[in-house]
Amino acid sequence: MAAFIHFLNSIRSRSREGDEPAEFRRPRIGLALSSGGAKGLAHIGVIQVLEENGIEVDAVIGTSMGAYVGGLWSSGLNGQDLEELAATMATPRDLWALVDPLFPPRRGFIGGAKVHARLERSLGKQSFNELEKPFFAVATERESLERVVFHDGEVASAITASLAVPGIVVPVTRDGIEYIDGGVCDPLPVNYLKEADVVDKVIAINVLPPVGSLSRPQSPKSHLPAWRRILRWLNRHFNYFAAGNLLDVLRSAAMGSQMRLVDRSACKADVLIRAINHRSRWHDYNNYRHYIEIGRLAAEEALPAIRALYHEEDVSPPRETIYGNGKEMSCV
Repeated sequence: MAAFIHFLNSIRSRSREGDEPAEFRRPRIGLALSSGGAKGLAHIGVIQVLEENGIEVDAVIGTSMGAYVGGLWSSGLNGQDLEELAATMATPRDLWALVDPLFPPRRGFIGGAKVHARLERSLGKQSFNELEKPFFAVATERESLERVVFHDGEVASAITASLAVPGIVVPVTRDGIEYIDGGVCDPLPVNYLKEADVVDKVIAINVLPPVGSLSRPQSPKSHLPAWRRILRWLNRHFNYFAAGNLLDVLRSAAMGSQMRLVDRSACKADVLIRAINHRSRWHDYNNYRHYIEIGRLAAEEALPAIRALYHEEDVSPPRETIYGNGKEMSCV
């Protein structure tokens, strides 16, 4: 506990350094990044717009894919670096290279060691206190299902725990305790940074679409050549990730509960950016440019409200307007 208090005090001191009178101190700004699988690549587009417009962020918190992007950004990678990393996972072969299948799949189909190794290639063995920007990763304790916010120790293992989708990825053990995907308990972690007095204002990025809004375009079978129909049949019967198959069902079920939870957190943000695509799948990483562009457009639309935060203007939590291409939502 003493170490955590020291950690928080160091964050506060960073934002209060300088000789300016207290009344001119700009508010400390936090960035909360939601879960969302491949949809979370939209976070990269938002980050790029923030960087291009000189928007300073004092702390970052993320869940699942939001933890992945947020942790890498906090380590010192910029928005362009993040896009280049996304490009290295743009083909099915790239995606399968991250899969370490387990037989029999007693606790999950994927071990998670390859995902952790990929993170270590970018982060090394960095601990949280070595990052350039204060960062917090949200996971769920497997037995109690309580929210856990990692803020010390090795960053890569914390992010891997935050990514461990139940039933798909084996729970991650950290200091003798097992953890699963942070989206199970807190898919858009808005409250924590304010509760811990780390920041004054929170910009939240949600990439999860509303329940009932998803659709998948289907090509009429009669219009497909014979070889395409054969490939589709093989894919449907032998690819666990294919639409409607086991891993897709597990992932969609997990996301369904998150989609219902996320609106309550979104209402508590000072600025909410919804960078949403309704017609995509959770592991659609080959369309990374499309997701990044969605994030950029949503962030550009939200810039006036974001700038108002830095001038300490009265910006109420979002009640009716949502930045981005999501449906309107009432938080009243």
